[in-house]
Amino acid sequence: MKKIPYLKTSLAACLLAVSGASSASVWAPNDGDVNFMSFSTSSFPFPSLTDTFGIFEDTAMIGAAAPVLSFTGVGAVSFVASGANYHIGTATASGTLLGSNNFQVGMLSGGVWSAAFGNANLGSDAVMLAFADTEEFDNLHFLYAFDISPSKATDDGPATVPLPASVWMMTSALLGLLYTGRAKSKVS
Repeated sequence: MKKIPYLKTSLAACLLAVSGASSASVWAPNDGDVNFMSFSTSSFPFPSLTDTFGIFEDTAMIGAAAPVLSFTGVGAVSFVASGANYHIGTATASGTLLGSNNFQVGMLSGGVWSAAFGNANLGSDAVMLAFADTEEFDNLHFLYAFDISPSKATDDGPATVPLPASVWMMTSALLGLLYTGRAKSKVS
């Protein structure tokens, strides 16, 4: 019965990996615009006016796709419905989101776009997105977004599927069987 601790550890590692992969990365505006403000650890407490961010389609692969709109540092992005699409714009740039107002946010670092590695809900329709810059030693960058909420991708292709409750129930049942098997082996 030496295999049971290894099996339990492997199962726990798999569950942790699966549960960590389900963080929000698609967003939607709560009203007609989203306000952004960028900070880096080197610019704090003042906004960073040099960080470049992009708005991507909700189904885009950030890093392989071009942004629909890019902006630097601080600004407001307006969302205006145009049929099934949404025209988005800042004071200096504009673009069109196809099919919905859902979007992703990426940061330009070393000529490559990267997605946020984490986010925190600040309450009152505010979110802080965290990015890592590959070019700097002090590499944390934060983008505060106001009037925004988590959403889901809305394309016609394969959608991200959340883990069904049956997976969690089966996992707990397997752990219970492993524990019961271990308890019986001690009694014998």
